[in-house]
Amino acid sequence: MLRYLKVILLATIFCQATKAADPLPIDPLWKSVEFRRIVTGSFGIDSRIEPQITNDEESYLNDSAKKMADGDREGAIQILEDSSILQESPAMIFSLATLQFESGDDEAAQKSFGNAIEKFPNFRDAHRNLAVVLVRLELYDEALEHLVRAIELGARDGLTFGLLGYCYSLDEKFQAALDAYRIASLTQPDQQQWKLRQAQALDALGQSAEAASLYQHLLSEDPSQLYLWRLNADAYITLENKIDAIGNLELAHRTGSLSGNDTVLLGHLYLENDLPGEALLRYVAALENESSPFLARIVEALELLINVSSWDEAITLVAAIEASEVTQSLIESEEADIQILSRLYRHRAVIELEKGDPEAGAKLVADWLEKEPLDGRAIIMLAQFKQDAGLREEAEMLFEQAANLPEYAAAAHLAHGKLLVAASEYREAVVQLEQSYQLQPTESLANYLEAIKELAN
Repeated sequence: MLRYLKVILLATIFCQATKAADPLPIDPLWKSVEFRRIVTGSFGIDSRIEPQITNDEESYLNDSAKKMADGDREGAIQILEDSSILQESPAMIFSLATLQFESGDDEAAQKSFGNAIEKFPNFRDAHRNLAVVLVRLELYDEALEHLVRAIELGARDGLTFGLLGYCYSLDEKFQAALDAYRIASLTQPDQQQWKLRQAQALDALGQSAEAASLYQHLLSEDPSQLYLWRLNADAYITLENKIDAIGNLELAHRTGSLSGNDTVLLGHLYLENDLPGEALLRYVAALENESSPFLARIVEALELLINVSSWDEAITLVAAIEASEVTQSLIESEEADIQILSRLYRHRAVIELEKGDPEAGAKLVADWLEKEPLDGRAIIMLAQFKQDAGLREEAEMLFEQAANLPEYAAAAHLAHGKLLVAASEYREAVVQLEQSYQLQPTESLANYLEAIKELAN
């Protein structure tokens, strides 16, 4: 009878829990039959860890159970709350807490589970269930204390150890988390979440080969879990296995489940494997994904294409950027990132130079400087355009202007020095190069400076 009562009261406790709060990373666990079986053990098995139930308590619990059987949760709660012996009965307080949690009232459930523990400090299930509530409330340090106490009181179920591992992982104690997840998997071998968490802990510990093997095992059991393909790709990237990483990400991409950011990553991997055409297709696809932070990632992609001289792809990507209404709205936004926009204009200018139209490139940079006159990198680029056009005086004036901006002074003096070297004015060049070296010393600049000093002498 007692077991039946508790099953009635608790069997559905977590099946609707995620409706009342944001889903946890272990969300599928709440609907697990095995999870319910753990939570709905019986009262009175061991008087050291669970309170005995008196006849009066049994009567109230029976009435409450009947209400639950009729689907009247509020009525079941009301019976317990109206009871004259509620505050003296840890078993009834515990039952009330479970109903409150099922109703989505996490704060009330937290208080009630705490009260049950005050009445009966060794109430193992109350410690564990309070920990579940605290995890839901993102009070992980407090949850950890109650999980440890439940284990001290003899808890050996997968739920307790699984949540313990989850709390440890949030505290970046990955070895302890891994150990806890492994124990959880021993008692819940069919619970995929604990295996998944083991893989993530292994990854965090630098054991990416073991993590990838476990991800592969999980995928062999259920390849429809698309997020596993993404996680497996991360492990392969860490292992420098770019081909398998591409395979995993490409599968997720073709099912439409890959985020904009991850689609850009897929493009980067194609580019690293000398497939700029495939990379371009993924970059354009990411640009069409409105959930991605377009400008930062797409400009990064454009820069990579330029760096490997994939000019046709870079030109196509610029056209796609310019044609994107969403991107244009970001460019025009008052909250737009100035540095990102500056990079975009500079990259477009470089492409115009490569196309053989330096005047168009110079105009792009000049137009940008009208909006952001203190963009030192753009000033230096415009100076170099002027230098290439034979307008030395204008170029030097721009280099001097950029040198007055502390963040760009080293680069400006270096570029100015190179201009003077090109004009065979070595003594003047040494002055500029020495100023650059004082601001930003590097071995390569030191060697270059010594070579110019020899020419000057």
